Amino acid sequence: RARLGGVRPQDLRRVVTTAFRQRRKTVRNGLKKLVVQAKGEEGAREMWAAAPEEIEMREGEGDAFAETRRLPENFATRRPEELSAGQFVELTRMIYGTGGERGEEKEVPLGKKVWRKLKHGSND
Repeated sequence: RARLGGVRPQDLRRVVTTAFRQRRKTVRNGLKKLVVQAKGEEGAREMWAAAPEEIEMREGEGDAFAETRRLPENFATRRPEELSAGQFVELTRMIYGTGGERGEEKEVPLGKKVWRKLKHGSND
């Protein structure tokens, strides 16, 4: 969870699954509805038009992790498979913010991986 930079795992999962849901879509087109739901029409336009924010270095994370989270200038026109896991964390932070920004300080358990159970049988 520390590597998620304050992003809720549920939000990250929602962003990643939505981005990969439709084939041959750019990040902007794949996440359009999700961003409008989270930020509204005007907020969505501002987010896609703005350059990615500079990532602040945190104690103990080092340059390597910050580099994996840095979004390229043209991130909105890229396909989801061209982004790294760290870049999806940063994209999720841009859409939803962090749990602390939304007043959700307490830790929520992640729960079981339901998709595995449905796909592969028991999860025990």
